[in-house]
Amino acid sequence: MQNRSLSVPVALCTLWLSACHSSQVEPDPQLLADLAAMEDLASPSVDATLPPPTPSVACGAMLPGPPLKSDVTEALPDYAAQLAALDLKTVPDPLDYSAESKLSVAVVNYMLGRSQGTTVSHQDAQQTALGRAVLGAAAKGTGGKLDFSFLRRGLYYFYPCDRPFPADLGAFVARYGDYKKWPVQQLDCARPKNGPRRLYEDLDQGIYVAETIVDGAVRETEVLFTSLRSDGQLDFAAYTEEGKLSDRSTFATAGGTSVVLAAPYTCISCHLDTTAWTITRKMPTGTGAGCR
Repeated sequence: MQNRSLSVPVALCTLWLSACHSSQVEPDPQLLADLAAMEDLASPSVDATLPPPTPSVACGAMLPGPPLKSDVTEALPDYAAQLAALDLKTVPDPLDYSAESKLSVAVVNYMLGRSQGTTVSHQDAQQTALGRAVLGAAAKGTGGKLDFSFLRRGLYYFYPCDRPFPADLGAFVARYGDYKKWPVQQLDCARPKNGPRRLYEDLDQGIYVAETIVDGAVRETEVLFTSLRSDGQLDFAAYTEEGKLSDRSTFATAGGTSVVLAAPYTCISCHLDTTAWTITRKMPTGTGAGCR
């Protein structure tokens, strides 16, 4: 492959962290059954010869990685039980979310697999677990507004089992090729990580890989996919030091320390195009707390 100028998009933005509280209502039996079926899924092996790729982990699987602090929104426990306890029939059909903030609308559309729109029918939303999580955030909200904290938790819970990410870097290489042989750029200090990073890209496949280097070793590997979605938006995968699929990563703070934050919401907040309000910005600018 010919060398080309690199444009690897890796960054960090400030997150909005908030708490949420569960409602006490009778569980929806069908939703309980659906969630149980999802969580009983075995994790299939990745076969590079079987297009299109399928998710490699079960919904709600405990993925490896550094722990989230207990006060991080996505770390709040019992999401599946709280979702199952909600009565989704209380949500207007169709759900109109046009009065939500632009960020909320962007996240809802991302979860629904589309880049625009402000209404969704129950039938369309319930085609996917992420769509059902949108209805759950509406059912949990008050005053006709979505519970954005609960929406984020639904995104965190269902995203790994919704997207077709390889379960580990070995499977990634088998499917997409050895990224170590792709054009590479070395950064002495990357602002999201406050340290060295290696950035690889394959423009033909639309894949960007970033390795964070700590004491000469790779601490985590993060991948941005530009062509997995039919709506033209981006997908984000994180892998641990051991090369296992994760749902969180470590980032620099302004105080010179680091914090573990959840994927994909952290990635969304950085790669959000605030003109179109879509998750399509491959090269965010001015983001990251390190290298100051």
